[in-house]
Amino acid sequence: MSTSTSSLHSDTRGVFTSLLSKDRLRIFGYIRTLVPNNSDAEDVYQHVCLTLWNKFDEFDQERDFFSWACGVAFFTVCNYRRSIGRDRHFFNQELIETMSHEREEHLNNHDIRLDFLQDCLENLSTSDQQLLKNAVFENQSVKDIARTAGKTIQTLYNRLSLLRRELAACISRKLQSERQA
Repeated sequence: MSTSTSSLHSDTRGVFTSLLSKDRLRIFGYIRTLVPNNSDAEDVYQHVCLTLWNKFDEFDQERDFFSWACGVAFFTVCNYRRSIGRDRHFFNQELIETMSHEREEHLNNHDIRLDFLQDCLENLSTSDQQLLKNAVFENQSVKDIARTAGKTIQTLYNRLSLLRRELAACISRKLQSERQA
C-alpha cells in the first residue's frame, strides 16, 4: 500500500470512528426499539457497525451520519428477522416500520430540544447558570450549595423550581416558533 493510500485509509478510518463514536448509543437505542431482546440487539448492532464500515465510501458526508446509520440499521433488522424465521416473539414488518419512523422522529426532536436548552441556558444570568451547573450537572446537594452560597435551602429550591419552569417555557416557545416557521 502506498503512503498516500495508507494516509487516505487512515483519514477515512478516523472520520468513520469519530462519527460512529458520537452516535453509537443513539444507533444502539434505535436498534433496541426494533429488536426486543438485548442480546439480539447487540448482534444486530455489530452487523450494523460492520456494514457501516464496509459501505462508508458510499456515505455522503454532507448528509447526517445518524440518519444514514438508522437506514442501514433498519434494513439490517429486516434481514435479521428474515434469517431467524417467523418467531412469534418478534414484531411484524409493519410495526417495525412504524416504530422505526417514530424512534427516528423522537431522536431528532430530542436533539432539537437539547439545542434549544443550550440556547436558553446561555440567556440565564451567570449566577443562575452556576446554580444549575452545581445542582444538575455536578450533582451537588442543595444543602451544600446553600452553605457555599450563604442562602437558605428553601431559597435555592424555589430558585431551581423557577429556573426549570423558565427553561421549559423557553424551550416551548422555541419549539412553537420552529413549528410555525
